[in-house]
Amino acid sequence: MFNPSHYRLIGVIATSFAFIFCASGVSAAVNNVDPIYLWTEKPLVSPDRETFKDQRLYYVDNPSIKAFWPDAAVANGSAVVIFAGGGYVRLAIDKEGYELAHWMSLRGVTAFVVKYRMQEYGFPAPLLDGQRAVRLVRKNAKEWGLDPNKIGVVGFSAGGHLAASLVTRADFSVDKDDPLSSISARPDFAVLGYPVITLEGESAHAGSRKALLGDNPKPELVHENSLQYQVKADSPPVFMFHGVADQAVPVANSLMFFNEVIKYNKQSELHLYQSSIHGVGMVQGQGSISTWTQALEHWMKQNGWIK
Repeated sequence: MFNPSHYRLIGVIATSFAFIFCASGVSAAVNNVDPIYLWTEKPLVSPDRETFKDQRLYYVDNPSIKAFWPDAAVANGSAVVIFAGGGYVRLAIDKEGYELAHWMSLRGVTAFVVKYRMQEYGFPAPLLDGQRAVRLVRKNAKEWGLDPNKIGVVGFSAGGHLAASLVTRADFSVDKDDPLSSISARPDFAVLGYPVITLEGESAHAGSRKALLGDNPKPELVHENSLQYQVKADSPPVFMFHGVADQAVPVANSLMFFNEVIKYNKQSELHLYQSSIHGVGMVQGQGSISTWTQALEHWMKQNGWIK
């Protein structure tokens, strides 16, 4: 296992270039720090169908994380595991992944952008990849200079559904022989941007439901993946934001989830913006919703995840 101290300077320089490339709409091989594959006990899938098109990533066969190490002078031990959105069909991995990872690293937070499996594999593959990503970071926390009790998740849209699944279903299991199953996959905090929460009823995002669960999923499977029903007493603090007129994922998704979370966790916040934009990510100039990172920074400072 590599030592991140060997890569911090490279990572800082590379993420700076990555931010420039991503902001200009050019996907990058974001940096020259190698991806960390999630399932190292299994052989890599070959041929790997991963494809980048129109600033979106498709066909993840070999799920992985890419680390953005903060400069040692500002590193504070906190970490986030980031899940870009895309309806479980694609990943908007620039504006909802690499750009946010750069923003986090400048504030001393180590960020890990996840390439997770999607519609080609269906449920529960994305959830299993999410659990493994959090477990892998927590397993290596000491070696990587991280606090194992300050590991959060960030997710947007369908990536928000995955992040919220980790908030509510961290103990989900299908493989008792998973070598990391004894390590907690529960995040210590979560950031959810315009998340898909429910897969049933009029507020459901039908595209995410189809990609994740198939054309005719059993009602009980739809229900258990409608996460407003899965919130538990041990829910970590959650920061959420959403446009009130979001044209893709109705704001009711955030409202119903937040109403359940605050029954158990009063450190949580929900920010609603006068916006119809879905998928804003880190894009600036989109009205007040583009200021969501300012609110996030204040919240993270108030709770001790950044200084």
